[in-house]
Amino acid sequence: MNNRAEKIQNYTVMTRLDDAIPLQTEEWVAVERLLNQVSEFVPLSLLNSLTEAVITYTDDQARRGYLLGQDDFVQELQNKVARIA
Repeated sequence: MNNRAEKIQNYTVMTRLDDAIPLQTEEWVAVERLLNQVSEFVPLSLLNSLTEAVITYTDDQARRGYLLGQDDFVQELQNKVARIA
């Protein structure tokens, strides 16, 4: 896949995930509270780096999960079509 098409696909996946995943959950409120507590003891630049690393990791994991789910869905459809044919 060329670079432009890959960027478009990644953007599409990230947009779908952003629209589908709620941001205000009990889990996120707990994380936000902990980050606020940690920010009292560590330099803000270190906290920002940590937060960015966590965001990058979780975005990548969500994207991978979405793509794996799509692959599973396509395989299931192919199996159903093969049984019918």
